[in-house]
Amino acid sequence: MGGSTMTSKHPGQKPYAAIPGKQIPTLVDIVERSGRVYVNVELPGISADEVDVRISDGLLNLCTEREALDVCVRHHRDDLFCEIIGNSRQLAECLDLVSQAAATDANVLLSGETGTGKELFARAIHKHSSRAQENFVVVDCTALPETIVGSLLFGHEKGSFTGADRTCEGLLRQAHRGTLFLDEVGELSLPLQKAFLRVLQEHQFRPIGSQAEIKSDFRLVAATNRDLHRYVDSGLFRKDLLYRLQTYLIELPTLRERCDDIPLLAIYHADRLCEKHGFCSKQLTPEFTRTLARYPWPGNIRELINSLEQAIFTAQQENTLFPKHLPQHIRIHVARSALKADKMNILGRKSVCTSGNLPLLQDFRSDVLGLAEKQYLANLVQHARQNLNQACLLSGLSRSRLYSLLKKHHLSLH
Repeated sequence: MGGSTMTSKHPGQKPYAAIPGKQIPTLVDIVERSGRVYVNVELPGISADEVDVRISDGLLNLCTEREALDVCVRHHRDDLFCEIIGNSRQLAECLDLVSQAAATDANVLLSGETGTGKELFARAIHKHSSRAQENFVVVDCTALPETIVGSLLFGHEKGSFTGADRTCEGLLRQAHRGTLFLDEVGELSLPLQKAFLRVLQEHQFRPIGSQAEIKSDFRLVAATNRDLHRYVDSGLFRKDLLYRLQTYLIELPTLRERCDDIPLLAIYHADRLCEKHGFCSKQLTPEFTRTLARYPWPGNIRELINSLEQAIFTAQQENTLFPKHLPQHIRIHVARSALKADKMNILGRKSVCTSGNLPLLQDFRSDVLGLAEKQYLANLVQHARQNLNQACLLSGLSRSRLYSLLKKHHLSLH
């Protein structure tokens, strides 16, 4: 990590780190005991009273940043919606709507991209409603088999069809006095939409093979990652059902819209995943969390959790997570974005010309491209950490072309 400086306590003796050509094998770990962060330094063959260890600012920043984030995580666990982590403005506004919805019995429609945690928010609404002690019944509308969907939802009487050897209570009845959660409601077929509309209006239905209708006093929360208004315009979704669903419409923010929450989410889920898989608790370096914050997360929190899990398995028994532990596609995307930003800055600075000293277009173009190319290659070498294979992967250049450009601009990978 390069985060410590070792000096001898004996007068007249040079610091160990300053002896030319001499490497002192050290092991620097960040460990957590009783809720506090400590730095453990091991120097094989050297006793503790011989060495004075001073920790660099970078390592201290790592420790204090982790402690501060831990305090934030503990604070949020004490809040009303303790299972939803974050303190960004976007999340706070969303949770205000969740609180309002939980205090009523109105239908709620949660809209958001895949992976934004729609079921988590639905459970929060149920948990803090007057129905919290009753069932929370999940209906995955993408996985409803057409052949038995009626039986699953409405139930059936014994002997009502081949294989019905006993009476079965459907999901709608199971949600009586509780909450029915329709996940990905936009995937419902038009016949099912019609059936659900009637159930929402009457709160009663007839099980298959039954002569009588039964009631179900459920509260409905639905979720979708689709633009249902566009579905209505296309004839794929009933307008009257959409009006019924969205008494309360809550639009969940994407992770890229609440990137301030990423460090908190990363620590919370990294600790949870380490405990789940039997690993020691991992520290997250500032570079690690900065890399997470610079990635757009098209899969939102679900993708973040999967990436953290991969990083933990890559790190194995290492106590600290660095960017190198993240999946390769994330590191490549962040590095390329940084290189692109550097190039745009160069072009912006170079494009300012005074009218009295305007160069020929060809000369101007050549100068700008040459300067941008040189700066790009310099940044490439830095981002690739002087690794040839990584530099080729980031730039998309072949080895021979990369060597040729480096030679042209008097640059080297070493």
